[in-house]
Order: sequence, then structure tokens, then C-alpha cells
Amino acid sequence: MPNIRPLVQCHPLLLACCYVCISGLIALKIVGDTNNTNDTRPPVHIGAVFPMSAGTGGWPGGEGCLPAASMALQDVNRVLKKFRLVMYWDDSECHPGLGARRLYELLYNNPTKLMLLSGCSLVSTVIAEAAPVWNLIVLAYGASSPALSDRTRFPTLFRTHPSATIHNPTRVQLFKKFNWQKIAILQSVEEVFRSTAADLEESCEMNNIKVLSVQSFFGDPAAAVRSLKRQDARIFVGLFYEKEARKVFCEVYKQKLYGRKYVWFLIGWYPDDWYIPLSGEMLNCTADQMKLATQYHFTTEALMHSQDNKPGVSGMNSKQFVHRLSEMLEKAPNITGGFPESPLAYDAIWHGDVMFSEKGERIALTQIEQLQGVHRICLIYFTSHNINAFKI
Repeated sequence: MPNIRPLVQCHPLLLACCYVCISGLIALKIVGDTNNTNDTRPPVHIGAVFPMSAGTGGWPGGEGCLPAASMALQDVNRVLKKFRLVMYWDDSECHPGLGARRLYELLYNNPTKLMLLSGCSLVSTVIAEAAPVWNLIVLAYGASSPALSDRTRFPTLFRTHPSATIHNPTRVQLFKKFNWQKIAILQSVEEVFRSTAADLEESCEMNNIKVLSVQSFFGDPAAAVRSLKRQDARIFVGLFYEKEARKVFCEVYKQKLYGRKYVWFLIGWYPDDWYIPLSGEMLNCTADQMKLATQYHFTTEALMHSQDNKPGVSGMNSKQFVHRLSEMLEKAPNITGGFPESPLAYDAIWHGDVMFSEKGERIALTQIEQLQGVHRICLIYFTSHNINAFKI
């Protein structure tokens, strides 16, 4: 038998080197670099990933957060005297595998980056876990996973977005307020939701509230929703991304788990009209059916804007920030992914006027809203550090 050999044999190390060379051809997007030849300030380079689309079902927060970060770069560079900030970024699609690739591209393409900005819990987990190998600081503007609070696992991570567990004391106080002693949890399988659900279970147990069932799903929630119906649960906490939320409530409509007998608690950072079916999703539910199924649900979300009219370190107050950012967006704010979190991306660039906890997390109020008709009505602001302030 003839000795057949490949035309080219490459050593594995050579292949790795070839990949580094090829990756150097990748054109990262740049924000903050100026063509002003009179600007002699040396540049300080930062890397960033933004989820410009939801990918397979994540969070498209880059739509609102990238313009906010760009605006912050303009403002900061007007203040800095000895250097200027330049940001190199790319789209992660809220996909952890693609996020790891973007991290590699940012690190192995010149110039050297001083720090990294990250959004979306799935991607931030991958980046923040790897960053200590390069002694890099990671500042997450849109990552709420409670798992990211582990300082042993993520020693160089800080975030302007509060942990998702900040909402659990609020939920528990609502359960107690209305004497709801039994609840059920429906969660997607991602770590951000699993860790939030685990914390909620613990809080419920400490307050003598029984968790009847915790149902998980990956992709299709139909079986999990049907299981909730068999448990005869009436109070539900839903933990999942926006795309999955539409699938859930299409099945909620089919199983008739809505109306006066049922209460749903959802995440508050979905766009205002998130429940309207998108073309191509093939939900098998109409817009009117989805509106009916989602009526009167509650949402909890960290309060991202200051409630007073005082200007911050940038010189703007909250209203001025919203007005200025809205002019930069490609579509209306209420349908722009990441618009509620955009102040966090702005603060991530300044990151000096933000209060952090001992775990490197932002401290914030929780805002409780309810869908009434086509409007989300704000009911109350609540802080877990002052539970006696709760009124409704």
C-alpha cells in the first residue's frame, strides 16, 4: 500500500501562530479616536463587546448601550487633560462562544487594551473568568447574574448593573403583603436565571413561603408551563430572556394560566411591547392573545436613573441624558434593546460617580411596575436595605 502523506504538514504551534497572524487582519470598530492633528494627548485604549442582537435568545442591549458609551467617551475626552480614551469594540450577539472569540480578538490585536467593557451575563461570565489570566479589569454595564458576585471566581470584575438578586427581597415583601404563601418559579436554564431562582427559594424559605415547583426549560417552555398547571400554582415568578418570554406567554394563553386567578412576576428590562410576536418567530399566537395573557403582570427592575434633577459628574441630569441619547438611537427608545440600561453603560465609562457594594456591585433601588392595558404603570420604588419603606 503506498505511503500517502499530506501535501503540507504543520506543527500545532505553527498553526496557532498562523491563527494569530490571520486574526490580526480583523478590523475592530473604533469609538473615540480623533483625526484632530492638534490633539497631542496620548491614547489610552479600552476593549468592549456589545450584544447588538439577541442571537439565539439573549439580550440585544448593545442597541442602547453602545450609543450611551459612545456619548460618554465624547464627554470624558472633553474633560481629560493628559490622555484620551479610545474604545475598540465588536458584536458578541449575547453568545458566550462568540464572546470568547471577541475577547481573543481584542487581546491579540494591537493596540494593547487597558481594560474591558462587557454586557450580557452569558458573555460577561466567560470574559470575566478569563480576564485574570491577563491581569485585566472587566467592567460590566449589563450583567445581572448573581454568580458574578463570586470574588474568588471573578476577582477583577466590577459592574454598574446590580445583581438580579436585588429584586428578590421586593418579590418576597409583595408575597407577604398580599398573604401569598405558595409560589412557583419558571426559569430558563442559563446560570443567570438558575442562580437568581436559587436565591429566591432561599429567601422564600426564610419567610415561610412555600415554593411549590421550580420548572426549567431550554428553548421550548411548553412542557414546563403545562407542569406548572398540574401543580395548581397561582403565583408565578418568570426568569427568562425576552425571546423566551414570548414563547412562555403564548403557552400561558393556551393553558389559560392568566386572568384574575393568576399573578405573574417578570423581569423589568424587556422593551415596552416585548409581548408582540415578531415576524418569523412562528409563535402560533396573535398579538391580541399575547396582550390578554400578559395583562396585569408585575415587573421588577433596578432603577437606572437618578430621581432628583441634580446634574451628575457629566454635568447632565437624567432628563438631559435621555433626551440626548434618544437623538442618537436608530429607533424609538421603547423598542430599543438596552435602553433602560443605557445609563449603566454611560457610567461604566466615567465609573467614578457610582456607588459599589463590597462585592463590586452597584447599589440601586428596585422599581415595581404593572402592565395595565398597553402601558406599564410604576407602582413603587423599593430598597432591600429599608424594607419598612415598602408601601403600595
